[in-house]
Amino acid sequence: MRPSTTGPRALAALALLPAGLLAVGCGIQSTDVIAVGGPASAQAVPPDADAGGTVLYFAGPDGLMPVLRAARSGPQLSLLFAGPTEEEAAAGIRTELPPGRGASKLSLARGMITVALDRDVAGLTPLAQQQIACTVVQSVAPGGKLKVTITGTDDHSSLSPLACPV
Repeated sequence: MRPSTTGPRALAALALLPAGLLAVGCGIQSTDVIAVGGPASAQAVPPDADAGGTVLYFAGPDGLMPVLRAARSGPQLSLLFAGPTEEEAAAGIRTELPPGRGASKLSLARGMITVALDRDVAGLTPLAQQQIACTVVQSVAPGGKLKVTITGTDDHSSLSPLACPV
């Protein structure tokens, strides 16, 4: 003869059955991909730049960053080489450029901007090169796709043409 299955184990299993079914039924349903548009974008140059301000490119927490100075208070490259203001530095903005007076000569020919610096340029970091390229392009042809060549005091001190990545 077979023993009865209504013992304590059987009752415990029956008591847990509704909780188990409830837990399985609370899963998240899968869905298809929902198209919501293109990738996010941002304006790299502040909209007030056309209102008489000066746009300089410094190093920010996430790389190259445009900074708008309220008024045109001098040549952009001189301001760039002077570095961030105290307020800008307090906000985490820095420069990778060595201190100096900036460009000694700036020329534009055949869609190429040439910046001649009063120092050797071989030691400029890629971010420092981008700071110069973007500041110059913004000052000469805002929104333009011009390339920038940076030359130094030595005839062999020249950097390949750079485009502004922002």
